Formats: sequence, C-alpha cells, structure tokens
Amino acid sequence: MPEKYLYEIIPDKMRDYRLNYSEIPTYITENIKHNLFDWQRNALLNFFDYLKIKEKESAHSPTHLLFNMATGTGKTLLMAALILYYYEQGYRNFIFFVNQNNIVGKTEDNLTDPGHNKYLFTNPIVINNKIVNIKKVEQFSNDTDDIEIIFTSIHKLHNAVYLVKENSIFLEDLQERKLVLLADEAHHLNADTRAGSQINLDLIGELKDNASASDVEKSWEHTVTQLILNRGHKYPYNPNPNVLLEFTATVPQNQNVLKKYQDKIVYRFDLEDFLKAGFTKEINLVSSNFDKKQRILQALLFNWYRYELGLKHNIPHFKPVILFRSKFVTEDKEENIQADYDFFREIIDNLSAKDFEFVKSIEQQTLSAIYLLGQSRIVDIVEYIKENEIAYNSIITYLQDNFKEQNCIITHSKDKSATGRRGEDKTTSEQDSLLNSLEDKNNHITAIFTCQRLTEGWDVLNLYDIIRMYESRDEGKTSSGERKAGSSTVSEVQLIGRGVRYYPFKYEDKIPNKRKFDNDLQHELRILEEFYFHSDKNERYISELKKELKRQKLLPEKEKQLKLFDIKDEIKNDKNSFYNKQFIYSNSKTDNPNKRKNTLDDILHNWEFEYHVPTVTISEVHLIFEKGKIDKNLYSSEIQDKRTFKLLFKHIPRHIAYKALNSIAKRERSILRFNFLINELAIES
Repeated sequence: MPEKYLYEIIPDKMRDYRLNYSEIPTYITENIKHNLFDWQRNALLNFFDYLKIKEKESAHSPTHLLFNMATGTGKTLLMAALILYYYEQGYRNFIFFVNQNNIVGKTEDNLTDPGHNKYLFTNPIVINNKIVNIKKVEQFSNDTDDIEIIFTSIHKLHNAVYLVKENSIFLEDLQERKLVLLADEAHHLNADTRAGSQINLDLIGELKDNASASDVEKSWEHTVTQLILNRGHKYPYNPNPNVLLEFTATVPQNQNVLKKYQDKIVYRFDLEDFLKAGFTKEINLVSSNFDKKQRILQALLFNWYRYELGLKHNIPHFKPVILFRSKFVTEDKEENIQADYDFFREIIDNLSAKDFEFVKSIEQQTLSAIYLLGQSRIVDIVEYIKENEIAYNSIITYLQDNFKEQNCIITHSKDKSATGRRGEDKTTSEQDSLLNSLEDKNNHITAIFTCQRLTEGWDVLNLYDIIRMYESRDEGKTSSGERKAGSSTVSEVQLIGRGVRYYPFKYEDKIPNKRKFDNDLQHELRILEEFYFHSDKNERYISELKKELKRQKLLPEKEKQLKLFDIKDEIKNDKNSFYNKQFIYSNSKTDNPNKRKNTLDDILHNWEFEYHVPTVTISEVHLIFEKGKIDKNLYSSEIQDKRTFKLLFKHIPRHIAYKALNSIAKRERSILRFNFLINELAIES
C-alpha cells in the first residue's frame, strides 16, 4: 500500500497529539476583500493544523509546503491570507517568484495596488488596531513594520544569486533574514528532482535575457531551496524560521517529484474536484469538416448569441471573448500568429450575409451526428435567429464593431519593449495589463491571437471559445513506446484549462459564480456555462485531445451519450392506455415574496412603509342661541379647517426622522435592525 500524502495524515496526527482543530483568525477574514470558498477555508485550516503538528515534531526546521489547487480556485487569495498570517507572526520580508514575467506583473497588481479591480486586500489593512502598509520593493529594509514583497521571476532571482561572486550583498542579506517565499506555478520547481540529480549552480552560470525555458527551470530548484530556503546550510545548528510555500495546479507525475512532495502537499483540490463542485464552465469539443473560415464564422455566431442573451437577461458589462490559437510564432513559417490575424481581419472586414449560408448544412444532419460533433448549439442559434426574425446584417454590424482592429491583441508584439522567452510570444506591459483584466467594463479586448503565451498563470473568466487555426497534429511516445499526446496538444489542453473558469452572473436566487443549469440543459442561459474548443474533424487528433483531457480530468472518463426513448405505437394507438388517459401537470413559476433578497434595491422595490399620524382635534362647546340656532360662523369654520396635507420624509427635521426610525427599529423583527437585514440579504456576518 503506497504511503499517504501529508494532507491525508494531518487529521490522524491531530488526534494522536490531542491537538485542538484550528480556526481562521478574524484578522485574516476582515482584511481580505472576498469571502473564502469552502476549499480555500479548508486549505487554510489544514495549513494551521499542520503548523501545530510541526511545532511538536520539527519546530526548528524551515517550513516547506505545497498547495495543489486547480486553476481558478483562488490560489492568489490564499496567498494574500497567508501573507497576513505570517505578518501577524512577525514576518516582514516576502519574495514572490514565478517562471514568467507576465505572471509576476499580474500578481503584483493583485497584492499591492489598491486601485486595481482585482486587489485582494481591504483598504486599509488593519491588524491589532494598526494600519499595515504593503509595499513592492527591490531590496528589503532593515527597519520596517510594513509588509515588503520582492516580485521577481526565477530568471532574475537566479541571476541576482549567481552574481554573488561580484556582489555578495544580496545573497548574504537574504540568508540573514527571516523570509517567506511564495512560489507560483511551482511544477517548474523540480528540474533536478525529475533528473534524480543535483545541479551545480556554477555550471549553469548567468542566464541570458533570451534564455530558454529549460535553462531557467534548471536553476530554479537549487537557487530557491538550497541557497535561500536552507541558507546554503551556513547555519546548521541554528533554528531556521524560513518558509517556502509552493502553489500549482499540476504536480508532475514523476516518481522522484511525487516522493519529494509526499510530506509537503498540505492540501489538494484538483480540477476534478473543482469541476464536480460546479464552479467551472462545462467543456465542449466542436469538430467539423468546416474549413478555417467557417470555423471562425461559427465561433463568431456563438459570440454574438452569448452577447445577445447577456443583453436580454440584463447581465451587466458582459463581453464574451474568443481566443485564436496559432501553430507558430515567427513569420518565417506558415500558420503563424500574424498570418492568422490577417486572415481573420479579411473575414471580418468583408462579411456578408452569404458567408453564413454554411449553417444550412448543419440543419440537414441527423440529430445524433450533430450531437457527436458538438454542434447542437449552432442549431439553437439558428432557431433563435429565425424565431426572432433577426437579419444577418444586424449580426454583421455587431461583429464588425466588436472585432475591429483596436479590440484585438496579437501576443507576438513587434514593439521594442515587448518581452518573452526565446522562441515564444512577446508582449508589452500594456498588453499584459489588458489580458489580465478582460472582465473589466472598460476593457475593450474581444479577440486574442496567441501561440504559447497564455498557457499558464492567466486568469480569465469571460473566455468562451478557442479556435484551433491549424489542422496538423503532433504525437509523442511514452518510455514504453506507446502513443501519447504531443506537446502542442498538451499546451492546447492547458489553454482549455484557462477557459473553463466561470463567469459569475445573477439569476433568480442562485449562487452567482456557480453553474445554475446542470439540471436544465435546454435553458437558453446554459450556453453561458459552456466553453467551446473549435477544431477540424481529424479523428486521431480529437482522440488524442480527449485522452489528454481525461488524463487531466477535464472530461469524464465515460463519453456523453444521446439516448432517445419513444413510446411503442401499439400503446399510442390504444385509446385506453395510460398514454391517452394520463395527464402531466407542470407548475407555473411565480415569485416567492418571502425569498431572500440579494441587494438593498430588491428590498426597496418590495418595501412599503406607511405611518398614520394621529389626528389633532380641538373640542369646542357649541352655544345655542335664541330660537335653537347655532353660531353659523363657528360651524362654517369647522368645515373649512378640516383638510389633509402630505409631508415628504425629507422635509421632516432630521432629529425627528431619526427618532422615528429608531422607534420602528425597536419593533420585533424589524428589517431596520442590522441582524435581520443581513439575514434578509443572505450575508455572512
């Protein structure tokens, strides 16, 4: 029986040592902007429990842990929570590093820029009644009470350490400090473990600006683990408080790597768990005999249809995005990014209604064939166009406006400021900023043309379609000679992993960022919960792609099957059978007046408040004069003085209004009481 991973034995050890299970400190939950999902909460609780066990078993050794969590599960928010924890424990110096520069910039914004829409902390951060500043720095201060973070790539970090011979200050300074190292995309951290040997740093040397990805990987593990985390073993008899926290969606399935992480994986929530939890889009493969132009037009129709439904259902700032995957980066080869973009530009700029006649061929196919090819949605779209009598010219107007040149990004920029690893796409900082904020209402990008740039470290919610712009395939071999998916297919699966992140939207009383129509597949909004990968109908390629998707648990092992059941004719024709005598009743949906509200506007819309002011009267004695007459003047004045007048709430003096609100709030279960208001809005207190 194989040995268990760390996260599997934590509960047993907690019981063995008779330790109390942990709780998440309020200084964490009060200082991060978003509520924690269950898996994030469980990851933190596992982490805190482990630290209690470590205090019993190896209190003086450095902490080295791995969080194995799927793309889209909020690893960066988890990092933010851990930074707050270690700050409260007395740590001030943090290093965040990753293998790609574009990921560094994205995380830097999330952790240090309060003005950024994806900033993860509250503003200000308050711990122990003191405002805490969080700063990006190039070197650590000697006297600070703020959180200081060095953001770097492994490339730059390695070179800073390598230059120790010329400038020993940086490495020696790090080895003297109490550090927290945060390593993202940490599956790159194992070059020498995979090889089963230790790499001599002196043999690697300084990494050039155009160093290949493999050269960079070779430096990572030794630089971080040996020289920084373990301080180059310079102080073997002193307690080492350093911390290395690694984060990755995929742990390499190499025996040496798996053995290394056996006692380090503190929490696992992989893509299979994430998919089952319902917080991702569902993956659909659309293969066809269409040529490249028709595949593009099909995806454009998908894009228009999603946008149309977003408008229909009042989803604010909804903008579906398409990604076009090219085979090559450089223009000296066919099927490169620039050539594919020029081809797309030609299509968009010269669109006509005749271009969409190809969809008629889909309608002529059998239902089972349409289903197998993943084309059932295009049939729905055509039906929608017919039922609503939509002219293709109006669709063309939308497409030409939304996919004009300034709304497209090519990730192989020719700008001198563009950066990227040798042989891969290069982007400018402005492009990186746009790519990392595609959901923003002010972000105009609708189409991305790329090759390799976005396979890792890219967070996007509104990517719905990827079009494979080429038709060839590559193939790899296992060590035993068996066929396996080639490198380009694997990278396409990585891209698909980016696209499955769910775009949150409100619908009735359902959770915004979770799939809502798993049990109502015919609902028109279901297409906003589906991701589509468009390719040609190459049977061997599709087989390899599905196999790799299943290996990474992005697709279920068993294929979906369309099954149609009908009633036998003899039952239909028998007037006395249940078929002709039974009835099926369906309920019509009506709003539940007692359902929880989502916003204050919902409460205001349904809230009626009236207050009747007691009538003020003055009693008078009627004097009877001679011959039984009454005072006519008095009688007429009573009639005239009786009148009704309205007073606006804003015209009531403020002190009186506050007194009235306070009196109403004292009533039993008044919605003006905070505890009843948050219950009505389903907010966690």
